[in-house]
Amino acid sequence: MQEDDEQVTTCRVNQGSGTGFSPGPEGVNDLMGNDTAADEATRIRAVLKDQPLGLSIKEISLAVGMSRNSVAKYLEVLTATGQLELRHVGNAKLYTLSQRVPVTNIINFTKELIIVIDKSLRIIEASDSLCAFAGASRIEILKTHLSSPPVSLLTPAEEGRLYALLNGGSSWKKEIRILRGSDERYLDGRFIPTRLQNGEPGITLILEDTTVQRQAERAMQERDRLLHTIFQIPTVPRFFIDKNHKVVFWDRALEILTGFKSEEMVGTRLHWKAFYDREQPCLVDLVVDDDTEQIRTVLHGKCTPAPSSDSGYECTTFFPGLGPSGTWLHVTATIIRDSTGSVTGAMETVEDVTQKKQQDFVVEE
Repeated sequence: MQEDDEQVTTCRVNQGSGTGFSPGPEGVNDLMGNDTAADEATRIRAVLKDQPLGLSIKEISLAVGMSRNSVAKYLEVLTATGQLELRHVGNAKLYTLSQRVPVTNIINFTKELIIVIDKSLRIIEASDSLCAFAGASRIEILKTHLSSPPVSLLTPAEEGRLYALLNGGSSWKKEIRILRGSDERYLDGRFIPTRLQNGEPGITLILEDTTVQRQAERAMQERDRLLHTIFQIPTVPRFFIDKNHKVVFWDRALEILTGFKSEEMVGTRLHWKAFYDREQPCLVDLVVDDDTEQIRTVLHGKCTPAPSSDSGYECTTFFPGLGPSGTWLHVTATIIRDSTGSVTGAMETVEDVTQKKQQDFVVEE
């Protein structure tokens, strides 16, 4: 899952004090993990708040009443966690407060859905966009987990894998699929190891809603699948309707047979005009509705199940309005399904069998 190699780099600053103190995450916790240390760090930040040009270790030591060695240790941790900035002016090292905008002021102005979680995998920040997506208030979301309501973005097993990121793992990406009733949403998630304000490890999750792109991709795949189906069928006149009975395809062979152009039919429900002088359902309409009762009664038992399909019917019947003297057509209607098995429409093929019928009549006579 290591899509990115973007790891949080901890800046280590040697003060030349000879202490050999170089805190990683463990050093940060050891030094800052008690109330006294937190108070001392707060005092250092308070002193620097009034000194925008920065102070040296000696000046900070005098201001807070601590030894230089102790001050150097705190400064190293505060710099490593991004709370202070170090700049060199000649031989002097000057420390200033980091000029950072609070994360809460940033995340609410981005279109992405953003969540920040702490080392216990609890949510400690959530953008307005995330709250709107989850349909919950920030108060309801904070202190919950990604695997539980109201967010419910990961399974417990997937959430457990995040501990690797807290322990120095690389950022990774994951596509998240969410089903809410009949509504399906897709999110591209990027999990980024983050150093929190208190110096502890955390994770920032940035989510981009890619539902529209995925739906477009699926529509294109279904179109390609439909075209593949079309070209696998023998070249006989045919047309397709969707499940709302609108024509989506009307081929050239059918134009020649019926005299109706594709542009006259596609997007309409007027396909009946090619075969009847008054409006009535074609076989394809009954098949797409799975109306077997209508197939039996309206077509007077002329139809039989199509041997080439488990959900299609076929029949041979005479259409008096088609052609100068009427036309005998062998009609087959079959269901079209998408990759999930859901009905998306139906296809009707029509084969002119007039000549064969006339030959049969001659033989019978």
